[in-house]
Amino acid sequence: MTDNKFELAKLEYELVQKQVDKYDDISSKIKTWSITLWIGILGWSFQSKRHELLLLGIVAIVIFWILDTVNKNFRQDYRARREDVAAALRQFSESSSWPSSFSTPQNYTHRFRGIFKQLFILHLTLVYLPLALLTLWAYFSY
Repeated sequence: MTDNKFELAKLEYELVQKQVDKYDDISSKIKTWSITLWIGILGWSFQSKRHELLLLGIVAIVIFWILDTVNKNFRQDYRARREDVAAALRQFSESSSWPSSFSTPQNYTHRFRGIFKQLFILHLTLVYLPLALLTLWAYFSY
């Protein structure tokens, strides 16, 4: 029984880590697409001499910012489970006993709790806020 639970916990740890890696990859793609679209809208606005198009850039930035925040929230759910499994595996390796509340595998449900708070996490804000501020600056100084 213990060997089986150990193998299940180890497998769950690997699968959860793959999910965390997947969400990291999605986040990179979201950031890449947001910057690409932002540059395209900025260039289109300057080329057509229509500064109203810069507002479209703000809309695009906000949409990608929200998408990245939701993605980050999902990643955090898997990260929390990875830490629980890692702690259980650590305890098992040290004392040959499992934590009393630990069971494996577990089903995952994503909750949308704390999304607004995560919207302003520094590493998300450092990408999207400067783009939004630059766009506003360009709009009002055009």
